[in-house]
Formats: sequence, structure tokens, C-alpha cells
Amino acid sequence: MLRLDPAERPRLVVPGTGGPHPLVQGLLGPTAVVLTHTSYLAVTDRSVSVLRGPRPTGEPEEALAAVPPERAGALVAKAAHGRRRSRVRLRLPQAERPVRMEVRFTSRPQPDAFPAEF
Repeated sequence: MLRLDPAERPRLVVPGTGGPHPLVQGLLGPTAVVLTHTSYLAVTDRSVSVLRGPRPTGEPEEALAAVPPERAGALVAKAAHGRRRSRVRLRLPQAERPVRMEVRFTSRPQPDAFPAEF
């Protein structure tokens, strides 16, 4: 986020993975790492951004969407909490279907804080 705009102050970052369904990833084994990507839902004082990058590096390489905080609720199409991971589906302007983002239970306080923030 700071590389995009050094003046912004991050308030919340939710890391997650996307790509093939977890069952398909299990069938593919170690080769699934190549097909998956890391997504970040980053909240700053001026915007809410969705960033994505390859999973092996874990660093964002592209910004998929950036909206003002007052329109952040429109990004989340669906959210479901599970025991080991939570699923968030994000509506992105350029995508025809919602994009799936899986968040591990160790990062669970962040997705719980996101709706509370808005």
C-alpha cells in the first residue's frame, strides 16, 4: 500500500488466498501453489483496496480495485465463517463474477473487524 501512495496510513490488512477450490488444490498437491494467488483487502484512512500477487512471493503485484471507505460495503458480496477458514466473495468492478478469497482462522480477527469498521 505504501508503494502505491506513501501518504496513506494502513488501518487493517486482511490476507487471503484465491485460485482453485481447496479440494482441487488438495488433489493437485504441491503444483497447486503455482495456480493460487495471495489477495489482500487493505483498509487505509482514505480507501479500501483489493490487491493480488503470486503466492510463492506473497507480495502484491497488482491493484484490482480501490474504492472510498463509504463505498466499501459494496465490495463484499458474501462472507461465511468456518472453523479453519473463512470465505469472502468480493465484487470487483472489472470481474463478471465475485472473486473468492479464503482467510485462514489465524487471521480471523481481521475479517471480523472489517464489517465493524464500516
